Amino acid sequence: MRILHFGDIHFWRLQLARDFHYPKRVLGIANLAMRRRHRFPPQLAWEVMERIAGEDADMVLFSGDMTTMSLEGEFQDAARAFAPLYEKWGDRLVVIAGNHDRYSPRSVRLQYFEKYFPRAAMPEGCRVFSRSFGDHVSVVGFDASRPFMVRSNGLLDTQLEKELERELEAAGELGRKVLLMGHFPYSYPGDHPGKWHHRLLRDQALAGIIARHQPVAYLHGHKHVRWCLRDERCPRTLCLNCGPAGMSSSSPESHAGWLTFELSEDGALSEDGALSEDGAVTELNNVSVSPEGELLREAVNIPPVFPG
Repeated sequence: MRILHFGDIHFWRLQLARDFHYPKRVLGIANLAMRRRHRFPPQLAWEVMERIAGEDADMVLFSGDMTTMSLEGEFQDAARAFAPLYEKWGDRLVVIAGNHDRYSPRSVRLQYFEKYFPRAAMPEGCRVFSRSFGDHVSVVGFDASRPFMVRSNGLLDTQLEKELERELEAAGELGRKVLLMGHFPYSYPGDHPGKWHHRLLRDQALAGIIARHQPVAYLHGHKHVRWCLRDERCPRTLCLNCGPAGMSSSSPESHAGWLTFELSEDGALSEDGALSEDGAVTELNNVSVSPEGELLREAVNIPPVFPG
């Protein structure tokens, strides 16, 4: 089973919304006008979406931030860009919202995300979902994004924590291997520390959930750099940050791209039939689009479950 993981494509429009006075919008439009629009050139986002549509994958997972400020026009652009992916993969394309898709209380109230991405909408009153693939694998996604007046945090509140626990318990009782997907990291490499105004609030609770249920991998974005690591609190779960799909950067780990990896359908065996070192994930690749438009694929070393 080949899986493609991407996120943080950030379609944008430089325009005022009806809630332009909301503090986050004031900061957001200033940042977009002065800096962000140069880092996320629109033509690059459309090129990346076209390249992803041409990829060979059994499942495509998007970990949030399709927009920049949750403007309706941004969601319209994103819906057009995602249409070929839905046409190709159908329900094997799994999408969740990021904090930029929940940018203001008004955009959440008007349910722009749900309006333009009805296949990604969760059941009424729920912020966790599970989708089964084959006989052994489930993708469990959760939405910890909510608008903050000036910050870019997410929040794993106690209600969401309980809902996520129940979903993972149900998957475990069925003996299914789980790919867990959220937007925010709970663990960071030493050279890319999380900032207080950008982190998932109560991320230690998420680490505890993951330690108890041991999903095969936790897939996320939010921090605009690709990485692969294990947290000592829950070493059996591989943490994969897909990085930004739509950003122009001189750093290969931050330039527009995505991750691909292989997952054995039974969640345990590698291609040669041996028990894979991490229990399920093999052939992890960092894929990026070069300035010349070529696809660059770089193999990524997967850290062992028990280092040393």
